[in-house]
Amino acid sequence: MVVARVRMFRDDLQKALKQKVTADPAALAAVSAYIGKSMGVTADGVQLTAEVVDSGGDSEGDQPIWWVLVQWRAARPVHAIGLTVHVLFDTFDDQQNIVVVSKQPGDERRSLYFQAGDRKEQVVRF
Repeated sequence: MVVARVRMFRDDLQKALKQKVTADPAALAAVSAYIGKSMGVTADGVQLTAEVVDSGGDSEGDQPIWWVLVQWRAARPVHAIGLTVHVLFDTFDDQQNIVVVSKQPGDERRSLYFQAGDRKEQVVRF
């Protein structure tokens, strides 16, 4: 299984979705659909389907944040994970996303950098 916690400024996400982000089921469905199309995950070359399992709001200083917990189920243990992360690329020309991949158990970490305009998959092998 692959799991991600995605954090975004709430106003940026609302701008991307063109609607308010709340705990309302319709808003959560819109967030889920957006994450599904903005983040691609392959496990050993097999495309996986995103499932948002939780989300909510908090803050970072005076900035409201919206977080989403997403999982992708793989049929067997993952040895190579491929990621495409285009979150907010369609809204901000200068958007940058940093992804930290952590293999458990053992906490082996790798950092990946995605910038607007770059749509290539990045692969991490363990």
